[in-house]
Amino acid sequence: MTGSYVLPSMDSRPLRISLLSSVSISILLFSGCRKAEVSVYQAPKDPVAETRTAPALQAAAERDSEVVWTADPSWETLPATQFRKGNYRAATESGETVEISVSSFLGATGGILANVNRWLGQAGREPVTESQLEQMVGKRTLPSGIEASFVDLRGDPQDDSAIRIIAATFFHAGQSWFFKMSGPTSAVEEQIEPFSRMLAGLEIKAKAPSDSQGGAATQEEKIVFDTPQGWVESQGSSLRLASLSIEKEGLPPADFAITAFPGDTGGLTANVNRWRRQIGLPAWTEAQVVANQTQFTNGQGHAFQVFDLKSDPDGARAAEDQRILAAIHSRSDKSWFFKLRGDALLLDTQRNNFQALLESVDFAPKNDVP
Repeated sequence: MTGSYVLPSMDSRPLRISLLSSVSISILLFSGCRKAEVSVYQAPKDPVAETRTAPALQAAAERDSEVVWTADPSWETLPATQFRKGNYRAATESGETVEISVSSFLGATGGILANVNRWLGQAGREPVTESQLEQMVGKRTLPSGIEASFVDLRGDPQDDSAIRIIAATFFHAGQSWFFKMSGPTSAVEEQIEPFSRMLAGLEIKAKAPSDSQGGAATQEEKIVFDTPQGWVESQGSSLRLASLSIEKEGLPPADFAITAFPGDTGGLTANVNRWRRQIGLPAWTEAQVVANQTQFTNGQGHAFQVFDLKSDPDGARAAEDQRILAAIHSRSDKSWFFKLRGDALLLDTQRNNFQALLESVDFAPKNDVP
């Protein structure tokens, strides 16, 4: 006997987003067994995580547990990536495909609001506020005892080809876990049942005893780089690893920031389109994002995806025009962001300095950096 977790189809709500209601989520039992792939990911023994109020014994038990899920046998198993512990693809008879992923990251990864807004961006929707979020998130305790939050997001409820994202997330052993399915609305609809079975079958199991004490913890790293001449340290937010300002007479200062977050923070297209919205540019398709990137590897072997975002790629610059130079580097299950934003005229004079800074970037263990 195996549990089946069924996600019902939902009516559209405000913001043209289909929402999951915690009241409407039901758990049904079904009989029958099928051979399926079982995936296991061990929670790290000493995760860096936000402070939790659970008793010490419970916390210790979580650290010595592992998350187990069963992928539907009809899904194609794809190679794991830097951020995905499980990576699958489902195809429909019409030739459409659905992506199913399982990922986990240390800590809260910005909280449920930040993650939902990333997914909304992937579906071509505008971000929502905390109060709007309350209407969008359903909560349910799965048969395994996992308390999970659910969202069902549609780009356009009237368009069967629009992107639809169904996701479940929960916190365990200092990590945020994400089970996510995305693709054209009509194709996702066909995969709700097997996706629901995977969620219903989630298990938290004790790790098997081992003679080994495990490997050493990953050394926390610090970024090092050369500051271009004329760039001065500035006051930035607590999320920034570095904050610099560039001034030129007659123009507002340009702002440079380095940040790093666990995972892929929504993916390349979502991040680029977030920057484009910041300076009033329309969103790009995934193909446009790929076509407009420049790939660059510096002398230390660190690879970057670089973007030059401006309102008129070939026209004359004006002081009121905004421009963003940005680069992304993936490393140690983190995404590192290098972003310079300012007036188009000023950034015209700073492109070589931005490139020089990327060329100088390196990483070292924190205790090796004075």
